[in-house]
Amino acid sequence: MQSRAITVSGRTFVALQKAGRSTRGRSAVFHAVTPNCRMSLCADEPGAGSSWSEQPAEAVTCPECLKRLSRIGFG
Repeated sequence: MQSRAITVSGRTFVALQKAGRSTRGRSAVFHAVTPNCRMSLCADEPGAGSSWSEQPAEAVTCPECLKRLSRIGFG
């Protein structure tokens, strides 16, 4: 997981998607999530009884997470 970690201003994030089935016709959305945290940078979180997928992606794709990462100095 560390090889895919994003470090910004001393904070570490990984790009994760919610576990479970994706909505048909939509591409996966990857959020900036701090390791060992349930809520993403955009304040989205998995529903009750769900979790984040364990396989981190190469990049964050959530528009709101990207905006907030930019505000703290990423990209």
